[in-house]
Amino acid sequence: MNYKAFLNTLSVKAYTLPIVILYVTEGCNLRCATCSYREAAPGELTLEEIKKLANELYKFGLKHIVYSGGEPLLRRDFVNICEVFEKLHVKQSLLTNGLLLEKRVEDIQKFFREIIVSIDGADDATHNSIRGLNSFDQILKGIKRAVASPQRNCVSIRTVIQKRNYRQLPEMIELAKSLGVDRISFLSADVFSDSFGRDTRGYADKNENILLSHDETIEFRKIIEDAISRYKEEFDNKFISESPDKMFRILKYFEASIGKSDYPINTCNAPMVSAVITSTGNILPCYFLPSFGNIRKEPISNLLNNNDIKSTRKNVRGYILERCKQCVCTLHVNSRKALLDAF
Repeated sequence: MNYKAFLNTLSVKAYTLPIVILYVTEGCNLRCATCSYREAAPGELTLEEIKKLANELYKFGLKHIVYSGGEPLLRRDFVNICEVFEKLHVKQSLLTNGLLLEKRVEDIQKFFREIIVSIDGADDATHNSIRGLNSFDQILKGIKRAVASPQRNCVSIRTVIQKRNYRQLPEMIELAKSLGVDRISFLSADVFSDSFGRDTRGYADKNENILLSHDETIEFRKIIEDAISRYKEEFDNKFISESPDKMFRILKYFEASIGKSDYPINTCNAPMVSAVITSTGNILPCYFLPSFGNIRKEPISNLLNNNDIKSTRKNVRGYILERCKQCVCTLHVNSRKALLDAF
């Protein structure tokens, strides 16, 4: 039983930190339409700093580390980073664009509970137009190798829905099935936050090239309805991670983005059970809310209960932040799951 995590869900105080999303680099080998990460940030955390951080996090109750970025596989010492957390018996997951997966999968797959690969189109033309480089075929090679590996763990696909790919929803499901992955998940494209490098590097594409128009939302509703009918088994067995209701929430986000409706109400307690740590040590309540300190300047134990993050947790609980109302990627761990240590 994880009583500290249980108390987290009831309070603005952090008694433990079960989940951390760690950006090991801001460098990326793709040029995605909704992300501005390109080059590695100056002064990114060294392996020695990550070792120190890992021990601090472990002492504060870390259960699950999720590597993100940027593209984590660009770190030449990534295996060493994974070994640090493996020695602490922490669950590890990887978010990757998949471009280097074929090359590196044999070295890294054993560490992960799940490898989540981003694919934003069911064909090379669509995916490559969103991701900025000719990468589709190479990514499929990496997925196939990961799926066929004797070290096979959970391998999944994540697709960010936007103007250029929403019509391919059924084709994405078919692609996932043909590749033999364990599941596929869908998110709305985020265009309103300053996350993913947009705060310092600007926006990679215009909103009108990403958001759906009025007529396109009508078309997307029909596509979702047809998919729910056609893929009932895949929804029921969670091969499609989102429930039918969550698929309609994606639609409602696009409708709200053009003023057709209110944003769907989000239920999220990410700042109570998790944190994002960037490649330069800034610590954030989630992907989208402002930093409340830097791990190079203060111990984790101090940062996690400073006035800024306590105030943020209170505001998130009260659902008063505009950023939360427009959020596309929420996390909710209820008190029972927290007590059962389901991280």
